[in-house]
Amino acid sequence: MSEPSDAQLDEIAEDLLALRDQLLTLIADETGATDTVVLDQSTQGRLSRMDAIQAQKMAQAQRRRAIQRLERVQSVLAIRDDPDQDFGACRMCEEPISYRRLKAQPDALFCVACAQAREN
Repeated sequence: MSEPSDAQLDEIAEDLLALRDQLLTLIADETGATDTVVLDQSTQGRLSRMDAIQAQKMAQAQRRRAIQRLERVQSVLAIRDDPDQDFGACRMCEEPISYRRLKAQPDALFCVACAQAREN
């Protein structure tokens, strides 16, 4: 597989920065979706409270995933800035990750073959 060009790696780095900004916005969302659900039976029925609790749990899970992905994005950006590390290389086989894979998932740490091997 051919190694991504420097211009393509710069494009991936820009994608990573945009992804980082999106994740920071998602994590900082102040809509109150992850706040404690008030269980006031005089204002809500039982099913409405259950829906609110389910929505809260889903928002909390989404926020946790965003925090984990943000950590991975920041790690990949740190690799890019470190001259001793090979930006765009698989963490297992150290071969270049294809441009198409990086374009689809800029924070990918593994090439397709190694990612599949890790899943199995």
